[in-house]
Amino acid sequence: MSLAPQVLLDGQLVPSAQAKVSALSDGFLFGHGVFETIRTRAGRPLLFAAHHARLAASCDALGIDAPPPVDELAGRITRLLAAVTMPVAAVKIVRFRDFSRTAELITARTLPYSPADTLRGFRVQTFRQGERDGRLTGHKTLNYLENLLARHAAQAAGFDEALFVTPAGRVLEGAVSSLFIVKDGHAHTPPLATGILPGVARARVLALIGAERAHETPLTLDDVLAADECFLTNALMGVMPVSTVDTHKFRPDSPETTALRHAFAHAPE
Repeated sequence: MSLAPQVLLDGQLVPSAQAKVSALSDGFLFGHGVFETIRTRAGRPLLFAAHHARLAASCDALGIDAPPPVDELAGRITRLLAAVTMPVAAVKIVRFRDFSRTAELITARTLPYSPADTLRGFRVQTFRQGERDGRLTGHKTLNYLENLLARHAAQAAGFDEALFVTPAGRVLEGAVSSLFIVKDGHAHTPPLATGILPGVARARVLALIGAERAHETPLTLDDVLAADECFLTNALMGVMPVSTVDTHKFRPDSPETTALRHAFAHAPE
């Protein structure tokens, strides 16, 4: 995974090594900012209307100026991708408080997931976390350290992703992903009321499966371990099979997950 040699800072193309933000800004000192991570194909952002809506909602909730309209912001992304000759990428949009104004940084990097990851399936380690009820709940903010530390610890232990579980055993979400299980042909994912992120890929998966077989259901760790299949979603990985939760094994090539992975990859915008 490598960062593109240029970034877009406040609408200006700048060499990545020279891009600078103030060390005294609220974005740097206090994490007063929000972000979106978007997959691109053929030089254009995928599922962008949903990403833009979530970004706008988070900006409004946290007192950050609204992003520009959908077409204008998408144009900034395509401009960056053309400049760095990177039609397939993981693009990150960051909007943050810089003294009395809102600043914007857009970066591009190579995709962090490979076909080998999908064939093997992700190995997931559970982490205990309290109930979600803070003001930042449900937003992708620059206060992301708890997620990063959990994921780094999981990776250090030989896993790929961390899965947050409350002390009462209620499953929430992954550090960078949403969780689904499949049981008796029906898919289940924790409801947004538990304080999880309203994942863009999560919403697409619910729509692809349909209301008859996709359910937002409070899940316990016991429910997960008793499932027939398990998978994760985010905008970059799409649908990622889970092969291990702690020591419990799942088939990474399980039928429902495999079919959904292909449907997600080929679904129209």
